[in-house]
Amino acid sequence: MDHIVKTENHPIKIRKFLGPLGRLILKAVNWDVVGNLPDKKRIIIASAPHSSTFDAIYAYFVCLATDLKFYFLGSVSMFTRIVVPLPFKKNPDKLGIPHPFGRLQNKALLGFGGIPVWRAKSTGVTQQVIEQLKSKDKFILYLTVEGEMKTNQTIKSGFHYIGKALDATIVPTKIDYENRRFELMEELPLTNSVEEDKESLMERYHLVKGRNKVFYKPGTK
Repeated sequence: MDHIVKTENHPIKIRKFLGPLGRLILKAVNWDVVGNLPDKKRIIIASAPHSSTFDAIYAYFVCLATDLKFYFLGSVSMFTRIVVPLPFKKNPDKLGIPHPFGRLQNKALLGFGGIPVWRAKSTGVTQQVIEQLKSKDKFILYLTVEGEMKTNQTIKSGFHYIGKALDATIVPTKIDYENRRFELMEELPLTNSVEEDKESLMERYHLVKGRNKVFYKPGTK
């Protein structure tokens, strides 16, 4: 973890208590980060395969341990409600159980870097993210490019459009449970073709073992 090089271009967040705690927990569970971030102000960590809620838990402690601030996406209901698997309303933005401490929960998650997204809005999720980040001089956005845990052999196009709109550098990242690590790979230069960029990402993730699935490039299984 100590090898991660941080520069003035990165959004550094020193946490006197949570930083050491994050490093201690990652060491205890034998989880690590390999590779490095480019010396750029705007970075999208494009991660896969996404197959477990543990992916987010490990990413959370990596964020703490590296003394960096990450932005991440979450359904707006996650910011004010107790999230449960079964919806109580048809509105996808009102899933879960409301509680009296919703405002505190919202403040805490926003402060940590959460970006709430509304799935019922006419404005798509990608555009909502662009609007949230376009005014920021520097950021690291953690993005699971498959979208949902149950999918495979599929990459969503959001990374391409967000990267293009915000002039951000794409860092493909393996969620590698076989070697118990996040592997930061060389940056992926974006082209003008969404399909070419998705194909390039899928080649990077091919045969990587997540917690509950192996990522296969389309046509290989």
